[in-house]
Amino acid sequence: MRGQVAIVTGGGSGIGRAVCLQLAGRGVLVAVTDIRLPSAQQVADDIVSRGGEAAAYQANVTLNGDVENVVQQVVQRFSRIDILVNCAGIYQVGPIASVSENEWDRVIDTNLKGTFLFCKAVVPVMQRQGRGAIVNLSSISGRTKSTLAAVNYVASKAGVIGLTMALANQLAADGIRVNCVAPGTIDTPMTSSVFSADDVERFRRQIPLGRMGQPDEVAAAIVFLASPEASFITGETLNVNGGAFMV
Repeated sequence: MRGQVAIVTGGGSGIGRAVCLQLAGRGVLVAVTDIRLPSAQQVADDIVSRGGEAAAYQANVTLNGDVENVVQQVVQRFSRIDILVNCAGIYQVGPIASVSENEWDRVIDTNLKGTFLFCKAVVPVMQRQGRGAIVNLSSISGRTKSTLAAVNYVASKAGVIGLTMALANQLAADGIRVNCVAPGTIDTPMTSSVFSADDVERFRRQIPLGRMGQPDEVAAAIVFLASPEASFITGETLNVNGGAFMV
């Protein structure tokens, strides 16, 4: 993977940050993209301090202008885009009665529309190159029942899986692979900001492996799917949830 170029959305924290660091560790040039530029810059600086190459970009993934601007800047700087990892996302809990129309739109726009917009912007670049790898971030909530996740979050993550399969089918002839990772409960800033300690403990007891996952463990699956080792894998959704999908 050395010398390849990757865009990682949501790269300023959590799983996205772990993906950026692992890709850089394999010699990938990383465009760290986040709605918070200081967070993206910190990750890019961490990569450079470890001997890698990275650049930070600010983008609101729900705004097509922001998305296209980042893609144009990355192509201008690095001349190509080999990998896209869509990690940007937000969460919501509660029953359907608690979800307003604005909240529905906000979660769907960030988690599903944002993934669509970045894929749409990057695909022409990859088609010109004759190859590329896209990895989208879904969730166990998009594949099975969820007791706490709000309906907009569940729908957005199920939509990401459908989008992944549709793109994989459409783009296979162009040499572009599209896959998805569906994490369970992962120890990230988003998890700690949304759930109480009691909620987290309840989740832990429901996981066959007996613990929450770590961002690096999800990132390892994402990097694998983006790598040459996964060259015959497309349209797949990989569970990374400690066995919780079986429960």
